[in-house]
Amino acid sequence: AVVSTQSTGYRPGLCDLRADDGDKITIEYTGYLESGVEFDSTKLPERGPLNFTLGTNTVIPGLERGIMGMCSGERRKLVIPSHLAYGNQGYRTIPGDSTIFFDVELTRLKKKSVLEKSLAALQFFIFPLTTSLVIFYLWNKMNATEKSTSSPHHQGSGKRSRRNRKRG
Repeated sequence: AVVSTQSTGYRPGLCDLRADDGDKITIEYTGYLESGVEFDSTKLPERGPLNFTLGTNTVIPGLERGIMGMCSGERRKLVIPSHLAYGNQGYRTIPGDSTIFFDVELTRLKKKSVLEKSLAALQFFIFPLTTSLVIFYLWNKMNATEKSTSSPHHQGSGKRSRRNRKRG
């Protein structure tokens, strides 16, 4: 089963920017059990809006999937199966194996900058490249050390190189 989303309330007519991995977002939400009992809400006085970066596993997988593609100001009702929520162990007042429901509003969307996207892409190349260069350097150094220790000049054979024989 996948996350079921249903647009509720406001959805902007023109939406050029949609929520995606790496975007910094702010949401308002209320979570319900199947029985209709509310288990959490950002409207509680001690809570407030939830800020996080999409794709960083800050929230349950079903909530992240349900927010993907939302426009700023959009409201959705999410139905999240237990395996994308809290699984068979549950969480606080949420029993194990519970399908949970969220009313979510995306109140702020800050797209990942071009620099952030570039740096994220580069890290996939920099680490393997650096690692390869270090291994290559160490391998060459090891081979050079083996060659120099197996050379007759370093084993005390008493033989002189051609250049040194001419001189002496």
